Amino acid sequence: MALPTAAPPTDVAVTHCLLDAQGRVLSSDGKGRAFYAASTIKLHVLLAALRAGADGALDLDAAVPATRTFTGTDGAPFTLGGDHLDPSHPAEGAPVTVRELLHRMIDRSSNEATDQIAELIGLPTIAATITALGLTATRMERLIGDGAALAQGLTNETSAADLAATMLATVRDGPPMGLGAPGLTVAREAHRPADPGDRDSAAHGRPLGLEIRLGRGVPA
Repeated sequence: MALPTAAPPTDVAVTHCLLDAQGRVLSSDGKGRAFYAASTIKLHVLLAALRAGADGALDLDAAVPATRTFTGTDGAPFTLGGDHLDPSHPAEGAPVTVRELLHRMIDRSSNEATDQIAELIGLPTIAATITALGLTATRMERLIGDGAALAQGLTNETSAADLAATMLATVRDGPPMGLGAPGLTVAREAHRPADPGDRDSAAHGRPLGLEIRLGRGVPA
């Protein structure tokens, strides 16, 4: 049976926000308007996990059993399937490090990795990172594929302005991330050599912040 997914939007719009290196707005249109975040929410999960790692609350080198089954807001388990799955993801129960899950979340746009990281650190930790970034339209209220949360109207949203601010925080040093050198840290954690045989790789040997490719486009 197919997992419930977010309903397609009935109102289509395009917004943008372009910042310079100091965070000044160079060009924008509708930059504060909230949209369904889709895979862009994975940036905030990544940054929250890196903050947790820097604080000692998360061991990036710890091995955990890979899983596709998670706990919904109703307390019942749900299992990702169909277009939510990355065929290259480790088999159920196979050991995988937190660091590798972070790589897969960005490099493969893995929904399995995203949900597992979100469960490891908790949605409140992600919300705290969003607050630390000063974002006003971004929220992650549920895991990807959580049908019970969808039925309750919970969602994941962001805006052009918030995404621009998020990307700026990943490529410069400063207090917003609560890390000594957030740009360097994120680049190291999200960077990996390109796999010549993997055409789906979004990294291609470049650090996060230079290229972001969204995932499969499936509402989740």
